[in-house]
Amino acid sequence: MNAALLEQLEAFPAEIAAFYLDLQSGACWSWHAEDDFPAASVVKVPILLTVYRAAQSGTLSLDTRVAVEGKHHVGGAGVLYELHEGVEVTLEDLCRLMIVVSDNVASNMLLDLVGMPAVNELMTSLEMYRSNLGRRFMQMARPGADNRTCAYDMALCLAALQSGQVLDEEHTAAALAILRRQQYREKIPALLPPELSVAHKTGELDGVRHDVALVEVPEQPYVLALLTQKGGGAHEVDGALARLSRLVYEQHLDATTT
Repeated sequence: MNAALLEQLEAFPAEIAAFYLDLQSGACWSWHAEDDFPAASVVKVPILLTVYRAAQSGTLSLDTRVAVEGKHHVGGAGVLYELHEGVEVTLEDLCRLMIVVSDNVASNMLLDLVGMPAVNELMTSLEMYRSNLGRRFMQMARPGADNRTCAYDMALCLAALQSGQVLDEEHTAAALAILRRQQYREKIPALLPPELSVAHKTGELDGVRHDVALVEVPEQPYVLALLTQKGGGAHEVDGALARLSRLVYEQHLDATTT
């Protein structure tokens, strides 16, 4: 980590944790990367991988249609709770909605199908030892029953997905395609070249602004996990995350061309 990065991290307008990993060279740096943070919606990435692993094994089919009933409705991010009761969607639709617009109804319905223990088992298998899924989305957190993670764990998760460690080639490609469709792009991708592919997931709670990403620089991809808490205004923190991401990108290019 050079002086410019250190300066931005030290002056950041929130508590921040960061982890960077060059997937080709293995070069990495960290900043409070093992500190505990609320997971917010970035924990939806391991949920996605758990669902796709079940589909890969034949335990469930992504083409299965399910009805969204009133009992499924919760608030927060998403669109399903705005639709009429009984609307039918496929499991693949639920996966897309969970990631692309961070739909909490879709997320909880997928959790009902695969179970929280399966998600926690997957995270343990990926050595995400500081991460835990302890409650459904929009459910009140309780001691020992919350969703927690750290920047290092989320970077491990994305690196494992990109390397094919989690899923076969077909399901890896499908999961990454969904992550590339993320609609909330005001953090890591915001100041990157628009043609650059970024497979990522954001997460927000009061005072919490996260983004974890696979930045697909041709022939030299990298993972960047940025978690924040106790921040000020969302616009200020998002802008700082975008500027930090741009600096990481520029330094990544410099390192790969020298």
